[in-house]
Amino acid sequence: MTRPLVARLFLLITLTSLAASQVHSDLIRTDENVMAGRLMKRVPPVYPPLARQARIQGTVILKVRISKSGDVVNVQLVSGHPMLAPAAIEAVKQWKYDPYLLNGDPVVVETNVAINFTLSDKPPGEGVAGVVSNTPGNQTSPAVPLRVRVSSGVAQGLLLSKVNPIYPDEAREERIQGVVVLQATIDKEGNVANLQLISGHPLLAPPAIEAVKQWKYRPYLLNGTPVEVNTQVQVNFTLMP
Repeated sequence: MTRPLVARLFLLITLTSLAASQVHSDLIRTDENVMAGRLMKRVPPVYPPLARQARIQGTVILKVRISKSGDVVNVQLVSGHPMLAPAAIEAVKQWKYDPYLLNGDPVVVETNVAINFTLSDKPPGEGVAGVVSNTPGNQTSPAVPLRVRVSSGVAQGLLLSKVNPIYPDEAREERIQGVVVLQATIDKEGNVANLQLISGHPLLAPPAIEAVKQWKYRPYLLNGTPVEVNTQVQVNFTLMP
């Protein structure tokens, strides 16, 4: 296989992977208050009789994964009394959420759910189970997280304008090449608000940072509301043969 053909195949694979990453939405981690505002159906847990008799109370915290359709597809115990946890898990599995939209597309969400098991001072039969501690009262609109994390491929798909870095003369003379990796925070307007160096040659990092500061993105929309995002940016410095 000739070198030009190999190069063309490599370019085709790279472009295909990039396109796929742009249309694929990440799994997003959100604050529990965000999901409380999206809850459409809540099945309260049944207070376990043995726990009621033993006057066991407390909070069960669960890590849940919610599908693009709003169904709870996975529940993991984070903390809670062993006698209370099974009832909490069984109930939350039946919950239903309004799907999350990121830039108009449903996404998979991970969050925590806290369920309180409380017994009143009345006889044991008067206990209350399954009060969700993060359910806001009389909330009319869902909360939105301050910031979400997305992959570099997803961020690349929203890039509106890009300023190329200036190759440093010293690095060019010494034939220094490589990739500079930056941690970027993009604000609600799509501006690069903060940059931190993750890796890269000391001669290449400053021009990479200076260039990326001027990049402009289309704002991220979560449930129709712009949010800040954290992502990684890679800047390649390559010298022609």
